[in-house]
Amino acid sequence: MLRSVFSHRPRLQLVAPGSQGRIPFVTNDPRRRSLSAIRLGGWFEFGQTLITLRSLAIILILFVPFRRLHAQDSLDTADSVVLERTACFGLCPAYLLHVSKSGAVLFESQNRGDEERRATDTIPAYKFQRILTRAMITDFLALPDRIQGDKRFCPRSMTDHPTAIVTIFLPSGPRRVEDYHGCYWAPVGLRQLEDAIDTIAGVSRWIRPNRRR
Repeated sequence: MLRSVFSHRPRLQLVAPGSQGRIPFVTNDPRRRSLSAIRLGGWFEFGQTLITLRSLAIILILFVPFRRLHAQDSLDTADSVVLERTACFGLCPAYLLHVSKSGAVLFESQNRGDEERRATDTIPAYKFQRILTRAMITDFLALPDRIQGDKRFCPRSMTDHPTAIVTIFLPSGPRRVEDYHGCYWAPVGLRQLEDAIDTIAGVSRWIRPNRRR
């Protein structure tokens, strides 16, 4: 029996099936009240589940980037960085460039017939930190060991190109990434890191064209 919802007596309001919340009615029937309590309890538990899942999603969203950033922070402990460039079919200069945390720079030519030539220099220590900062921006630790072996970065490759190998020496061990330049889809940040190591060390004063094979 429908009654006014403005009744002064405390009543439990229910919604008639199929009414979609448009026709509220009250009842004193204990069985209906029990059924309503069960339904409300179910909705309450469902709401708690949604809140729990939402909280879990927020934690994951916040925690995963934090772990990633923490992994990148380990680059700050690097002792040195080595860049190796190999020969190509043409005149590409081949050399080994070592930059240490103290600022010491060592250049070793690996050109054909010029393997014994070396040069040394010193750069400010803060410039070494610039190399590490570039490595962090590149997400260096997340890169594959071989760019050519990863189809995401090298679905197809061209022949007769040089290879650049970047090795960062960490307390836990060296981290090495081999970048074959015949892969045109390689990460741009990695190529920029390679060029930054050259620029910061001032390698242009030492490199010479290689001899043809």
